[in-house]
Amino acid sequence: VLNRGAKRKPNRDKKPAPPKFGRKLNDSQKATATHMCVDCGYVYTQKKSFDDQPDGYACPQCNAPKSRFAEYDAETGQIKSNVSTPAIVTALTVTMLGIVGYLTVTGLDL
Repeated sequence: VLNRGAKRKPNRDKKPAPPKFGRKLNDSQKATATHMCVDCGYVYTQKKSFDDQPDGYACPQCNAPKSRFAEYDAETGQIKSNVSTPAIVTALTVTMLGIVGYLTVTGLDL
């Protein structure tokens, strides 16, 4: 039997949670809010148009790429356009459901 001593929790540096973006915007921020990061909820409120940002632009809060931003409606606090599931994920889901259905009907003789 190997005794490694008393169990201790690892020493971790606790970082504070990032501020909640998109929840409370003042009037000047609402006027310029155009896009929201779908990963962390960061609302883009800069004066420069979001479309003018380079393709390498990343979310300042979570470092998500520009493609992870969706249009944002500041009045309702909701995303305007739906971020659609990629076609490959949908195709794979349909294929897997078809395989499961086929195996269920024919029996699971492997």
